[in-house]
This record gives sequence, structure tokens and C-alpha cells, in this order.
Amino acid sequence: MELRDIIKSIIKEYEQREISLNERNITLPETNKALAVVGIRRSGKTSILMKLFKETENAIFFPLDDDRVFPVTLDTLREIVKVSKEMYPDKKITFFFDEIQEIENFELVVKRLVEKEDYKVYLTGSSSKLLSKEIATQLRGRSLSVEVFPLSFKEYLDFKKITLTDVLTEQEHANILNNLENYLNYGGFPEIVLEEENREDILKNYLDIVVYKDIIERYNVKNTDSLRLFLKFLINSNTKKVSINKLANHFKSMGVSVSKNTLYEYLSHLNDSYVIFPLKKYAYSLKESSLSLMKSYVIDNGFIKMYDFKNSSDIGKYLENAVFIELRRRGLVENQELFYYEDDIGEVDFLIKQNEHVSKLINVCYSLNFENYDREIKKLVKIGKKIKCNELYLITFDLEKEITEDGVLVKAIPFWKFIDLKI
Repeated sequence: MELRDIIKSIIKEYEQREISLNERNITLPETNKALAVVGIRRSGKTSILMKLFKETENAIFFPLDDDRVFPVTLDTLREIVKVSKEMYPDKKITFFFDEIQEIENFELVVKRLVEKEDYKVYLTGSSSKLLSKEIATQLRGRSLSVEVFPLSFKEYLDFKKITLTDVLTEQEHANILNNLENYLNYGGFPEIVLEEENREDILKNYLDIVVYKDIIERYNVKNTDSLRLFLKFLINSNTKKVSINKLANHFKSMGVSVSKNTLYEYLSHLNDSYVIFPLKKYAYSLKESSLSLMKSYVIDNGFIKMYDFKNSSDIGKYLENAVFIELRRRGLVENQELFYYEDDIGEVDFLIKQNEHVSKLINVCYSLNFENYDREIKKLVKIGKKIKCNELYLITFDLEKEITEDGVLVKAIPFWKFIDLKI
């Protein structure tokens, strides 16, 4: 079958496909610009665009990772556009291109469609650098990007048909906590939430595909063993500070030859692909912040569970990772508005900077008790006073309380209420 016929066949398949999708708490902006929906694979990007595609007249949806058009090239994309125009003559087509990062220099075609021919174009992709940065450069203000993460806990409850109300019975409260524990352990990928059978195998497959397609294949990584070992280490070290220099030396002692520069490259690739988020320490000096040790956070708690061979009872790290991803989901970008804080008094899990001022300090702990009160509350208050920040929060599994320490208020908020709180 010729390429043109294959393209027509795929376009018709998606026109006729019946879909039933769960609603996501994501609103795509109305725009005449190219709209890029970005995020890790299997987070729901395609479903979001498919729903909009089904609601749009004179639209075509094309999955650029379809094996029938492999290897997909810029000429393939041009042919898709040409065939679409022939199939819908005299119509103003809206184009939906799924997994656009499969095509090198795709921006050239998108730029022509948007700028010169005034078409609406929607894109999905699995690389933050490719879409948000490179498209913005190529399209010169003619593009917007929206990030999509795995399900928030609010969306998780929606998928489970559970409604949060202001007043809960004891049974409803217990059900919320049971679901939260499950969410913290296995994460929020839509398929995992809807289909709990074989979820460990599904998560492993997800991570393998991301590593191979979005890192090894795209960046032509040769030393794949060192990349996988590095990723495993970062996931195991989630919420903890990591020294890349020390890690390179540690790998060498294990007989794994990899330079610190290569590890920094791997980290950049993992961050671009929405797998690992390196969080730096807040400092008034940009140089000091950039040179600080990073803390490693993971896109989804299910990946942490995969490598938690000790079956750690430290559910606190799962909760802290979930809080980070929730803050990131709200648009707080790591090392721009979101940091951790550390000085001679102690450490704060998250610092939020808005309009060049520290607006909020957030600690996370599973439960507050006598042993951790000094660390979680007293030091938080001291640091807040020192840096003149009076919005202090403690995110917990289920404790809700207003705590006054040394004349300063700290709001303890359960994670399941934090998801609806705008802070």
C-alpha cells in the first residue's frame, strides 16, 4: 500500500473511532496559535486531544508513532497535510498531531500551517525542551504549551467515582484515606488507576518505553547500562540530596565507567522527558543556588514503588514526592519558583518564590509527633522569621490543625484537602 493510501486509512480510522474518556481537570486555552500538550508518555495527553478532536468539525487526528508510517520524516508530515487538504477541499482543517517529537524539524511545517495558512494546530509530545522551548523559538510567539501530568489525587478520586464533600462520614473518611494510601504507593497513571491488575508490570513497561524512545533513541545514548543504573539510583534516592560528582566516583568504584559530565547529560534528558525533576536550594545568589546539591523527585510514585525493594515503611517520602508533583502540576517550575531551603537552622522541604519574594514555606510529614515536632514546626517557624515569610504550611497524611509556635501560625493540612487548596 502506498504512503498516501496508508495516511488516508489512518485518518479515516480515527474519524470513525468511538471513544469513552474520563474527564480530566485540564482546560485547554482557546487560541489561534499552535497549542502543544506536553508530558510524560501515558499521562493522558492523547486522550485529552482525542476528546477535543471528536468535538471539532473538519478535523484530522494523526498519530505520528504509528508503525505503518515508520520511519516518519518531515516529508511524511508534509504528505499528511497534503492528503488532508485533498480529503477536505475548501474546508478549514484543524490538525491534531500526536507524538510530534518523532519528526525532526517538524516546526517548519507547523510554522507554515499556523503563520502562513492560518490553520489551527494541536500537538502532543513527550519532551519539555522539544516543545516548550524549541517551538517557542521557531514559531516566534505563535505557540502555547500546556503540561499534562499523571492524575492528581482529585482526578484519581473522580476516576474512582468518589466525591469529596465538606462533611464526610467516618466510612467516607476511611475510604478517602484508603484510596490516598493506594495513590501514594502506585501513582496516578490513568491506566494504572483504572486497571489494577499487573500494575507493576505495566509501570515497568512505561518506564522502559520512555527510557528507550525519549532518551536512548532520541539522544543516541550508547552506554545504556549506565543510564539505567543512574535512573535507578535517582528513583531510589527520591526526596534526598544527590551529588553527581560523588555518584560518578561511586559508579567508577563499581566498575561502571561514566563521567560526571555524562551523568549531567543524562539528568538533562530525564528532566526533558518528564521522568526526574532536580530541585535546587534557594539562595539569594543564582550561582550559589545552581551549585547546590539537588534533591531528586520522580514524575509518579508508581515508579518509586517499582524500585523500593526494601518495601520501605517510610511512606513520608511517597507523600513528599506527591506534594512536589502537585506543586509542579500547578505551574510552579523547579528552580524558578520552587526550591528547597537549607541553612544552619535546618531544612524546609519546599520554598515558593513569587514576584521575587519568598511567599510560602512548606514542610511535609506523614504524621506529626513528639520526635519530629522540633524539625517540622519549630525550625520551620525560625526559618520563616529569619527570611520574613509568614505563610507556613505542614502537609500531612491526615492531620488538620492550626499550630501556634512562638507566636507564629503553622497550618497543618491533610494532603487530600491540600489538593483543593490554592496556596
